[in-house]
Amino acid sequence: MASAGVRAWLQGVLNEQVAGSTGSSNRVVRALLLTAPPSSDKHEITDKGSINQRAVLENRAELVDALYREPYPPFVIRARRVVTA
Repeated sequence: MASAGVRAWLQGVLNEQVAGSTGSSNRVVRALLLTAPPSSDKHEITDKGSINQRAVLENRAELVDALYREPYPPFVIRARRVVTA
């Protein structure tokens, strides 16, 4: 997940998504790649196999905070607006 190729791919996806968005409600501008999958031991996965959003937000609060921190940490991937002529 930390490889330059994977990060570059995600950077490209974010850039394309931002370029095609019509407003802030449908635009993703920051992302990060988790090094550990959701944990059933920490109740991040429900019995039905869904993600328990509340548990993930609580257990990974530092990572969520990093998405909104300025300046953003190097592990946060931030979309760049692509200008086309």
